[in-house]
Amino acid sequence: MKRSFDADRREALKKLAVGGTLAFGGSLPAAETKLSMPSSKKRARIVIAGGGTAGMAVASRIRRAAPNAEIVLISPNDMHLYQPGQVFAAVGLYRDSDNVQPTPSILPDGVRWLKESVLFFDPESSSLKCDRSGKIVYDFLIVALGCEYDYEAIDGLGISAIGRNSIASLYLNDTVKGSAKGSEITRKWFGDIRESADKGSVKVLLSDPATPVKGEGVSLDILFLCNDMLKGRGPRKGADIHSKVKFTLAKGSDTLIGCRGYDKALKKRVAAENNFSTLFSHELQSVDVDRKVATFSAGGVRKEVSYDFLHVTPPMRAPDALRDSPLAAYEGEHTGWFDGDERTLRHKTYPNVFGIGDILGRRSGMSGAAARDQAIVMQDNIAAALEDKPLPAKYLGYTAVPVRTRFGREILAEYDRNGFDPTFPLDPTEPRWIWWEMDLHLMRWVYFNLIMRGMM
Repeated sequence: MKRSFDADRREALKKLAVGGTLAFGGSLPAAETKLSMPSSKKRARIVIAGGGTAGMAVASRIRRAAPNAEIVLISPNDMHLYQPGQVFAAVGLYRDSDNVQPTPSILPDGVRWLKESVLFFDPESSSLKCDRSGKIVYDFLIVALGCEYDYEAIDGLGISAIGRNSIASLYLNDTVKGSAKGSEITRKWFGDIRESADKGSVKVLLSDPATPVKGEGVSLDILFLCNDMLKGRGPRKGADIHSKVKFTLAKGSDTLIGCRGYDKALKKRVAAENNFSTLFSHELQSVDVDRKVATFSAGGVRKEVSYDFLHVTPPMRAPDALRDSPLAAYEGEHTGWFDGDERTLRHKTYPNVFGIGDILGRRSGMSGAAARDQAIVMQDNIAAALEDKPLPAKYLGYTAVPVRTRFGREILAEYDRNGFDPTFPLDPTEPRWIWWEMDLHLMRWVYFNLIMRGMM
């Protein structure tokens, strides 16, 4: 039997990924580290709180950095969810089951898994409390709890409203069970919009919060891909009826993305669509689900916006266990998030505590790519900390945000604190088929087989 073209293409892309890993993964220009402390032979107990992208990626690397250490990973989830794949599931290019693997299948060898939840941290005694085992002591702690979706912060909304009254949220998932209802709900939402547009004009509203957002490009993905579906592209096909749908994207900030160069390019692209409009610095306060009216705060003024369909990116915050502990910042921009040095990732007060991933609350760093870079920095710095040496590695703020501008085209927005930081010498603001193909056919494989194993 002949292999399909898609199968051959996926194999070619896998080879490209491995080549890219060898070419770029060793030097890692996005972080100031050459793994100057590749390992420490010291014995210690290292506890990792959280088993999502950041927790698993750093567990694999810490196993190599500290081969004689006892490493304990605390996480309640039986299944591990590949969250970036929820966009492709929503548009019908993935099955929901494609994005899930059992936690034991990706748990690094030599790492002990406590299937529990962390209740609170007591850094003064170098301990934390779990819901079943009680007190757990550590020599070093890595906090990788991720973030919570705070739907209840929006009056009249709440989780129970998602999936009813024409309201969707791609973010709705259960990382403990490995389920993603948001994909299923948004998939139906797309179909309902097209069905309504067949009958008449439709107003679609998308809202992003003022808080840091995990997956900066999700609302733009929903905006562009839904419009492209209405043009008759994608798996649904059909007549071009996009002119009958008016999209409004309301942002809690004044930018579309956290890099000036990419923001300028994306604003230009959004403005080029005659059925798109934007509302900047509009923070969603409440939703009247029966009247289909969203109320925003804009410069201290309340503004009502009516809609036929609404997609909500929820406000995000650190989990209670972190937010209510001494490890959280108690003032400033990052209040409630992990109070760590943004370069070394070490806590500002407790030197045997580090933070990684979404728990840092950085506006432009809540991505899998950021967590991967941070895990490499952590590998070097934990080895140095075990040897009581200065921390040699620095995280420079690298993140990568895929923005799917249409079916078959994608902008790969790679940047750090200084601006553009593209891996390849191409115009980084131009949508390309190669980024779409790699994202769709390759990145999930890279995630489970390389990143989760600390190999990229």
